[in-house]
Amino acid sequence: MNTDENMKSEYFGTPILPETVAVTMAYVPFQTDTTEYTPEKALKCGTLFPDLNKPFLGGECR
Repeated sequence: MNTDENMKSEYFGTPILPETVAVTMAYVPFQTDTTEYTPEKALKCGTLFPDLNKPFLGGECR
């Protein structure tokens, strides 16, 4: 895996993805965007983070 500076998170230089991963093992990368909704919008959307706002629209996401 490429470990140049573009692939590092802002948190302690930790790689976004590990060097090696096991087959069939899920991995969730570090969340590096810290943009937040206002409390009112977060309550309406069900999440504080815009990147995680993935409304279910009957089989498709926008």
